[in-house]
Amino acid sequence: MDPEKVNYHYCDDLPTTPLPAGTKVLVTGANGYVGHRLIPELIFRGYFVRSMFRRKTMPALLEHERIEVVYADCHSKEELRPALKDVEYAYYLVHSMRSKNDDFAKMDKLAAQNFIDVAEECKVKRIIYIGGLGDKNEKLSEHLKSRMEVGSILSSGTIPVIRLRAALILGTGSASYELVKSLVSHNRWIPFLPEFDSKCQPIAVRDVIKYLVGVLETPNLSTRVYQIGGQDIFTYRELIKRFAKILNKNVRLFEVTWVPLPTKWLCRIYAYWLHLFNSVPVNITSMLLNSLKSDVVCSEKDIHEILPFEPIDCNTAVEWALKKEEQSRVFSHWSDVPPERMTDLLPISQYESADFVMDEHSIEISARPEVVFPIICRLGGKHGWVHGNILWQIRGAVDRLLGGPGLNRGRRDENQLREGDSIDFWRVEKLTKNKELLLRAEMLSPGLSWLQLLLKPQGSDRTKLILKAHFIPQPFWGQLYWNVMAKFHNYIFTGMLSSFQQEAMKKNGGPPSSELSFEASTIQP
Repeated sequence: MDPEKVNYHYCDDLPTTPLPAGTKVLVTGANGYVGHRLIPELIFRGYFVRSMFRRKTMPALLEHERIEVVYADCHSKEELRPALKDVEYAYYLVHSMRSKNDDFAKMDKLAAQNFIDVAEECKVKRIIYIGGLGDKNEKLSEHLKSRMEVGSILSSGTIPVIRLRAALILGTGSASYELVKSLVSHNRWIPFLPEFDSKCQPIAVRDVIKYLVGVLETPNLSTRVYQIGGQDIFTYRELIKRFAKILNKNVRLFEVTWVPLPTKWLCRIYAYWLHLFNSVPVNITSMLLNSLKSDVVCSEKDIHEILPFEPIDCNTAVEWALKKEEQSRVFSHWSDVPPERMTDLLPISQYESADFVMDEHSIEISARPEVVFPIICRLGGKHGWVHGNILWQIRGAVDRLLGGPGLNRGRRDENQLREGDSIDFWRVEKLTKNKELLLRAEMLSPGLSWLQLLLKPQGSDRTKLILKAHFIPQPFWGQLYWNVMAKFHNYIFTGMLSSFQQEAMKKNGGPPSSELSFEASTIQP
């Protein structure tokens, strides 16, 4: 994808001058929410960007003559050395929030120490890092404390490190934005902990990107911290009410003061409750909730001395985000990064065929692949799953109760699809226009699952649409799970193919065929 096609042009009015054309910049966490927004801006301003991904299973969405893709894990110095070689400036956008329990803090420290050690070896000129706001004197959440510790580790070397600290980032697809939006959209009565009534200073993602680019282009900066925030300061209670007003929702907050449990436990319980209708994973939600106990506001405005532009207010940030969703201009989303347990999975082609159980169905459609393909690419999200939606919803609800993504994660964009996108509890592993859609399951199950849709032309005006369900079962429980689910597959999959046929015939301007030609087979390993 051309970076210019997904460039929001946040930095067009930035009061700094780009560094010499071709300056090499490393962006770690290139598949993350901020990384996806940052890279197009850097390309537009003439930089050579080395995009760093942790695993080869994470697709690089942007292609450009000045984008180089590298794969490295910050927990390995050997992998970091080629990634940092010849780099002049580096953005450190790595975190381990998806890790369970308290592992994220230990992993974050190791990653930061490795990065600064290798960066010094490679003579990097400057590192730019974004962490969280918070008063050191307060009892910070583990998440905010970890972000500050990472900043301290990065700053312990000889390389100038610019540390930006921000509170909630508001923008289409950010975890904070999606969390508050889901809370307001799905509830009329909202339980509220008194500890959450602290102050915050949210900032729009466009202003975050402008600050990130601005401190790169400002000369002679030495190691220090800059606090960044939007125009407004208010409590989280007021933030929820602002969202409700913008979304035209009538919500009521009631305090939960009668539960005799520690706040940390209450946050975890609250996170599981939110998980039933919110798309953000439990561990991330729990960390964000624990962070609400501290005031996160800017205590100084030194950043304005070097970057004198006015950030936008909260209402404008939310309204612009909603407008971009309506216009199908959501180019990055927090769910672009798979769950931690799924990041090391190999593509389906790397597994032995003997390991698979497979269920196959097919149908012939009197329409060209060009007509059928856009229809199958509308699966999931608000469009639903075409046939047997109640069964899909039950499976999604079970997955949510077990801690999986369920169906609430939806889609980044309801009308556009790309490799790496999440679709409810699936992820697009392969997308070949008019030929194939391959989805990898991220639901919790005793095995690995894929759903594959293949289109094969049959003459000039017919298409054979093949649906294959692939499964690699775990011993015993996986086989039992497959045998139980197989009883529903025939109903669901043949119904899906029939619905695709009918929709394609409508698009093609003709009546659907009265005779449905199905072929079905089940293959055991």
